[in-house]
Amino acid sequence: MNRTHLMIIMWLTTLACTPKEPRDLTIHWIDVEGGAATLIVTPEGESVLMDAGWGTDDERDAVRIVAAMDEAGITKLDYVIASHYHNDHVRGMPALARRVSIGRYIDHGESVEQNDAWKDYLTVAEGKRRSVTPGDTLSLSGVDFTFVTSNGEVLDHALANAVSNIYCQADSSDIDDSQLTGENPRSVGYLLSMGNFQFLNLGDLTVNIQHKLACPSNKIGVIDLYQVPHHGNGVSPELSLALAPTVAVLNNGGQKGGDATGYEVISAVPGIQAIWQVHRALKNDDQHNSSEQLTANLTEENDEGHWIKANVQADGSSYIVENGRNKFSETYVTK
Repeated sequence: MNRTHLMIIMWLTTLACTPKEPRDLTIHWIDVEGGAATLIVTPEGESVLMDAGWGTDDERDAVRIVAAMDEAGITKLDYVIASHYHNDHVRGMPALARRVSIGRYIDHGESVEQNDAWKDYLTVAEGKRRSVTPGDTLSLSGVDFTFVTSNGEVLDHALANAVSNIYCQADSSDIDDSQLTGENPRSVGYLLSMGNFQFLNLGDLTVNIQHKLACPSNKIGVIDLYQVPHHGNGVSPELSLALAPTVAVLNNGGQKGGDATGYEVISAVPGIQAIWQVHRALKNDDQHNSSEQLTANLTEENDEGHWIKANVQADGSSYIVENGRNKFSETYVTK
């Protein structure tokens, strides 16, 4: 072996032994005009997408999801979660499945509405489905991913030290949690944790089931980042105030979601530092919308489809939220 060959071998050995720089965890809130598509990519490159938007002829939402995947540096989806079976959440899945490889589909079980969205979902998910219950997990490297709601049920135990929720104005029995009409209250919801960082996404979960998570004690604990349920419509004060998120994100559309009452609830959270919006809620005044800096899309629907993104440091100590339209960003420290 000559000196050149020896040096090449030593160089390759050095590369193999050099530890890889840890990657951030990323969360993309994709503009599917109110359909709440949210993409997570872990530091190890594993991916989870919740919801896939509408089933339009031009397959707009699938195109936007693939663009977010490109920006995140992935070419396939390990898991796709159907929070529930409504047109704005799952009818984009067949178009998405034609574009990218999807490993497994996660859902709450059989549809109670038996609608076209359910039928579309089955065309791509049949044979690859897993229906989850609260407390189930996804096996992901370096992060904890726990389902906290599904099919109208919530966790039967607290994930943090259970203490009485001071924001519960009534005993939980005073809230009608028996009404499970339709798909929304059956939404799959999850808590993602990495180090000290925690992100909660509850899909379109209705106030009565949110209340079951909150009262008489908060089963989730305090979190960092909160995707406001149901596009910002129907927000439980008891849960939102107890979660005490530092940052909230509205994955809404210009004419879909962003309810003024919901905005007031989130604005009243103790210690909240920012509310970011995928869309300006066009039916609201300035007092019930975030600033332009924190809003990805300012005009009518069917616009350029800008995203909101979070980059969470690999050690979970801080995270940066960025507006895809103007590249404005802010850094937040985890609790």
